[in-house]
Amino acid sequence: MELPRVVKQYDVFLSFRGEDTRKGIVSHLHRAFLARGIDKIFKDDQTLEIGDSISEEIKEAIHNSKFAILVISMNYASSTWCLDELQMIMELHKEKQLTAVPIFYNVDPSDVRHQRGTFALERYECSRVMLLFSSKKRAMAAKIQKWREALREVAGTSGKDLSTCKDEATMVADIVGQISKQVFSMEPLDFSDIVGMKVHMERLNPLLSIESEDEVRMIGIWGMGGIGKTTIAKCLYEKYSRRFAHYCFIENVRIAAKNGLPYLQKKLLSNIRGKKQETLWCVEKGCSCIKSKLKDKIFLVLDDVDNVDQLHALAKNTGWFGPGSRIIITTRDFGLLYSFGVRLLYHVSFLDIGDAIQVFKQVAFEGGQAPSDVYQQFSIRASRLAQGLPSALEAFGTYLRRITWIEGWEKALGILETVPHQSIMDILKTSYDGLDEQEQAAFLHVACLFNGTSVQRVNALIDDGDIRTKALEAKSLIEISPDGCITMHVLIEQAAREIVRQESGSMPWRQRILWKTDPIIFVLQNNTGTTTTEGVALHMCEMLQALSIEGNVLNAINNLKFFKAFMHLNDKESKLKFLPGTDMLPNTLKLLHWDSYPMTTLPPGYYPHCLVELNLRYSSLVHLWDGTLDLGQLKRLDVTGSKNLTEIPDLSRAALLKDLIMKGCTRLKQTPESIGSLSCLRKLDLSNCDGLTNLQIHISEKIVLREPGLRRRRQIILRLPRAVKKLNSLANLSIEGKINIGLWDIMGNAEHLSFISEQQIPEEYMVIPKERLPFISSFYDFKSLSIKRVSYSADGVPFRCISFSAFPCLVELNLINLNIQKIPVDIGLMQSLEKLDLSGNDFRSLPASTKNLSKLKYARLSNCIKLKTFPELTELQTLKLSGCSNLESLLELPCAVQDEGRFRLLELELDNCKNLQALSEQLSRFTNLIHLDLSSHDFDAIPESIKELSSLETMCLNNCKKLKSVEELPQSLKHLYAHGCDSLENVSLSRNHSIKHLDLSHCFGLQQDEQLITLFLNDKCSQEVSQRFLCLPGNEVPRNFDNQSHGTSTKISLFTPTLLGFAACILISCERSFNLQFPAFSYDWNSEADEVIWINLKPNLNHSSEIEEEETVASHHLVIIHVPSSLNTEKIEELRLESHLQFPEEEFQFPLGEIRACGIRIIDEANPV
Repeated sequence: MELPRVVKQYDVFLSFRGEDTRKGIVSHLHRAFLARGIDKIFKDDQTLEIGDSISEEIKEAIHNSKFAILVISMNYASSTWCLDELQMIMELHKEKQLTAVPIFYNVDPSDVRHQRGTFALERYECSRVMLLFSSKKRAMAAKIQKWREALREVAGTSGKDLSTCKDEATMVADIVGQISKQVFSMEPLDFSDIVGMKVHMERLNPLLSIESEDEVRMIGIWGMGGIGKTTIAKCLYEKYSRRFAHYCFIENVRIAAKNGLPYLQKKLLSNIRGKKQETLWCVEKGCSCIKSKLKDKIFLVLDDVDNVDQLHALAKNTGWFGPGSRIIITTRDFGLLYSFGVRLLYHVSFLDIGDAIQVFKQVAFEGGQAPSDVYQQFSIRASRLAQGLPSALEAFGTYLRRITWIEGWEKALGILETVPHQSIMDILKTSYDGLDEQEQAAFLHVACLFNGTSVQRVNALIDDGDIRTKALEAKSLIEISPDGCITMHVLIEQAAREIVRQESGSMPWRQRILWKTDPIIFVLQNNTGTTTTEGVALHMCEMLQALSIEGNVLNAINNLKFFKAFMHLNDKESKLKFLPGTDMLPNTLKLLHWDSYPMTTLPPGYYPHCLVELNLRYSSLVHLWDGTLDLGQLKRLDVTGSKNLTEIPDLSRAALLKDLIMKGCTRLKQTPESIGSLSCLRKLDLSNCDGLTNLQIHISEKIVLREPGLRRRRQIILRLPRAVKKLNSLANLSIEGKINIGLWDIMGNAEHLSFISEQQIPEEYMVIPKERLPFISSFYDFKSLSIKRVSYSADGVPFRCISFSAFPCLVELNLINLNIQKIPVDIGLMQSLEKLDLSGNDFRSLPASTKNLSKLKYARLSNCIKLKTFPELTELQTLKLSGCSNLESLLELPCAVQDEGRFRLLELELDNCKNLQALSEQLSRFTNLIHLDLSSHDFDAIPESIKELSSLETMCLNNCKKLKSVEELPQSLKHLYAHGCDSLENVSLSRNHSIKHLDLSHCFGLQQDEQLITLFLNDKCSQEVSQRFLCLPGNEVPRNFDNQSHGTSTKISLFTPTLLGFAACILISCERSFNLQFPAFSYDWNSEADEVIWINLKPNLNHSSEIEEEETVASHHLVIIHVPSSLNTEKIEELRLESHLQFPEEEFQFPLGEIRACGIRIIDEANPV
């Protein structure tokens, strides 16, 4: 959050015409301010108005003042000095660098606005005529125009008009009182109250190292505009500056530098030396003065630097300053700091969501607290939009604070989500203006087309991409995520798109980039495209109907570089079609992305010599083009899901091709022989190309020359029909589907290799002995390997796994449904392994060496039906052993006392592990468990040790057919799933339970347990529990739901001003042989206009094998939902409940159940239960 400006030299600057007001109102104002304790006033009583413009001293005083009082008197405009002062003051007022307060002293503001009478500027026009042959003619004309603008602006600025005041004394008292109040509020504050500032100070302290007296330190604070760099610098200044012999805070260096670098140098010297400096005619003289005069220990802050020349002029090197000095530089440009040699750097990051909400509420609400849950939700929404940007949080809070009704907030937030707030726009526009022309173009392309895209792809698509994206990152306009994708703050994206709209005059056919559906349709439909447009991004899902346009429409946009027509992949058909035409694509295209491309081939007249990416997913293509085309720039070709495509043409001239994706091209018979010549190919995806047969893959290692001298480099040889050449760069290979795979020796530099088949999988996974491969001397650097059969078969052919010794770099290993009978002992050598999935195999135990896998966090061995024991892996966080029906032990029994607390396990799935011994004792050792699944066990009561699991939040007991009682649950438990526990008769909840979701469906021994319902809804439980869900068998809505009706809806009158919430009860009847189940996320609710509550139930349905098909069975269940209130009961008198039951229609084509009745009950302070 931005702080008041506390480092200005003057509180008030008085601008006046001396002969009119010096001995009158100006002297009264001066005396009144002194009486109020404000003595930092600049009042020029000595300087004579000599020369063409105001002195440097006055310019500096204006820049260094918090307020400027402009006494506009009869002869004010007769002084060019006064007009120059006015111009400068109004410019700074507009930039919010000071506050201008005009006093219209015996003059009419209208005369000032329209320059009538003594405010007419014709006298200066006459002077211009006289200067007809003077070299100053143009400069004088420009100055007069600025004076006119300043007079108009000051006339519209809030101030005082003597003619409307009671008397002069009253007017003076009002002005002085108002300004004094603001000045005193701007005095140094307790910075510890600023959200997040304590953390910033703690992180900066080691960089400052204030106690170190023997060195000069320069610290750079950088980050995006509006993120709080200046605020942090001010906190440091207030905290440390007075420990130094001299200190100076130069604000807004970027703006002040418009007056010239000597002006900045003079400002620094004046502030430090405390007296007026002689004129500095050049930068070199200023550098010499600073170097010679600032030899003492100094604390200097240079705020908002945007050019390295500014640093060279003010602090070229540490030798200019005395030992122990600290120079703090704030900037948006990391590259500027780095090029200047600053290595002590602090990047200001965004606030997290918790701190952001706190900042927003401090500004938006009196006392910093939201008055209701509705406004709390609004606060979260506004904070998410701001994405942790402090200036945006303050701007949004200030803007919304003035709105006092809920509908107004809703509307205002909707506007803020689509149009950038002006104050934020001003901040971010400054960053844009600081870019060169090429960087500006790259910035707009990223914001409108490529936000969230891989930086490598963007670098390939835009001109000099690697240079441009690095510049944007250095200037805090984009970030590169750890996975290599560009991320741009939503408000920067908003501002960029607003810039595009503004530069086109809001005429879509003139926009550089089009991304909104309606303007794009307008341009395409009316053929109004121009050479201005460089990019189009059309989301076809937003089109209400299909659009057929003339074939030459896109070709008319003859500077078009990027065309994207995309949609959700579950849509069947493109909504953008072309009438017949041969020249429908411009040859300037770098990116052509057209989902469900409607033509059977690319147009014959299209020459893709500029094309970098061709993405035609789910197209109608039969073939791409005829012959061999010049594809010298092409790096990515994606024809995923083009089911009619029969062949890929010759790619021999696509020398730079890196990604070739043909996934799901089911009619593709063969791959082109030219693939073998693609030396840059790194990704080849032939998944689900079912028409390909007998695909063979050979990945091997050879010796090649790289730099001078012999080095080893892994290569990949891919054997395809009639394509046997080397592919040196292939790094990602995906083969799956209905094809037979011949997997030879698995070696090479691919990081991720995946083989999935519905038919046949290689029967052997092995490494050829090194003596048979003389060039191999080290391991292979795969990061992940997946070999899977689609399903497990008990009589499946065993997959032989001999050794892992050559794969120590694996991070993830998945060998699934392969009937492996023994795991190699050397599995323990894979020290980098974090994720292991060996589900659906036939081994009885894992080697003892598995304990050496110190980084293993996730292990899944589901349906390993022969597994009997599992090694003790103390670092595991997730362990899934579902269906290991012969598993006897997780730990060495009996458990040692010292075992407790050794295990880090958070999630444990043991469903259908019925053979486990001493289960309670083993569970007691996993004290950190959050999630536990004990479904399909044969115990009649839950293991006793569960009550000691103080962190447990979720427990599953589904289909425990012998379970009779659930008691002594841990206080931390929030979700309990016990579906299908046929023998269950009792569920005991404490009065302060924390359960939010309780599924007891098909537990018919609990029939209509009203005591359980009452206890579950008890409002005296933990305050963390707000929204709750309960399902249990029942035949009627309980009587205490006093508003009941048959069917899906009911109404209730709202007569209580203390509404806390409501409880809704819904009676469901499920027909035929289906089990109803309510897992997590199986319901939702929302309100409509504060008058209707909608509840949507989305249960799982499973066919019951225990019931004969011809039987008709009806099961009745009660669903009870407790929801806290966010309703405005002062505005509505009646509330209606609407309920809906939703089944998966794609699986069941007949009605399976219905809502028979429903009821609703008000919960208020008088009736909390």
